[in-house]
Amino acid sequence: MFCKHCGKELAEGSKFCPYCGGNLEENNENSKMTNQTSYDSGSAGWGILGFLIPVVGLILFIVWHDSKPNNARNAGIGALICVCLSIVISIFSVCAVAASGAQF
Repeated sequence: MFCKHCGKELAEGSKFCPYCGGNLEENNENSKMTNQTSYDSGSAGWGILGFLIPVVGLILFIVWHDSKPNNARNAGIGALICVCLSIVISIFSVCAVAASGAQF
């Protein structure tokens, strides 16, 4: 469970956040939506980071898959695209060298 005011992890069933003092029993749909968008925006930046550094994208996906699913998905997709693209380019390169008749 996470505080909807400051985002810190809390014990299940807490009524107040020990870090910021926020009331966790407020049942305001707008504050829940604002909290989710501020901490789990799912911005394209995480996908770009995952694409440029696939290991980081994979680590972020593993760490965030429960707490920040939108950010985790984008980081994971970026890493997956980079790995798939690398495999396709490698296969294409090997085929191009084999077709040209060059020997290794």
